[in-house]
Amino acid sequence: MATVSLAKKSAAKKMAAPGVKAAGDAYILLDNEDGSVAVQGTDSAGNPVAIDAVATITATSSDPTVVAVDPPAGMKFVLHALKPTPPGTPAKVTIVATWNDGSAGPFTFTLDCAVSGTVAAGLTVTLSDPVVR
Repeated sequence: MATVSLAKKSAAKKMAAPGVKAAGDAYILLDNEDGSVAVQGTDSAGNPVAIDAVATITATSSDPTVVAVDPPAGMKFVLHALKPTPPGTPAKVTIVATWNDGSAGPFTFTLDCAVSGTVAAGLTVTLSDPVVR
């Protein structure tokens, strides 16, 4: 089993407490933010276990136009939020840890990434019903 630790790099809006995410928890980024991800193993009791000497990871985005993923360096990589996701439809980043000798795994972790907008990207005009003068 693997756990994922997340931290935003943006100074515009910081997470209240970066930390370990369980599968199914959404990671929320603004469309101008980056987030760093660190991966570690967990033992059967849920305790952290370093796996960097025995495993390698891959990370892929379900929609690289929304969330781009840098190639991992060891057990870390960076996410780049590029454009907002529709409400309730997060992009998914799939992380796979594979043991170098094949003795364990592979273990897969899917991270939901919801991206919110930060600046105006167009106009919306709302018209009222006409009224008689």
